[in-house]
Amino acid sequence: MAGLKLFSFTQQLLELSLRLRGARHEVLSANIANADTPGYRARDLDFEPIMRSVAETREISAADRERPMDGFSAAPLELGSAIYETEFPDHRHGEERLDGNSVSLDRQMGMMTENALAYEASLTLLSRTLAALRYAISEGKR
Repeated sequence: MAGLKLFSFTQQLLELSLRLRGARHEVLSANIANADTPGYRARDLDFEPIMRSVAETREISAADRERPMDGFSAAPLELGSAIYETEFPDHRHGEERLDGNSVSLDRQMGMMTENALAYEASLTLLSRTLAALRYAISEGKR
């Protein structure tokens, strides 16, 4: 019983997903806040490689798998390498801003909406797994 954990690997991945989506929301908010700052370069957080690297630990044995997730769920996330400057979005349309700012408000708002929907989906999945746990604890009684 010493190795029994209350929360499964899936629940831990959903928690990490929520934390990463929250961090991406902050990055996108900073882009919007600096839309009129000359020379500001839009940034984004690369969500997929972080989740993929953590999900690949699932292939490791159960004892070794818990350690990496504990580090992600307890400590503040180090996202310096995952945050990158986005390309100049207006170059594709033949427009370039004279002040050197690379923020496209329309694109940033779209990305923020997409991120909010993904956050809500992760939150819904996590709440359903917790509801199943709550149901089991109450022995199926309401």
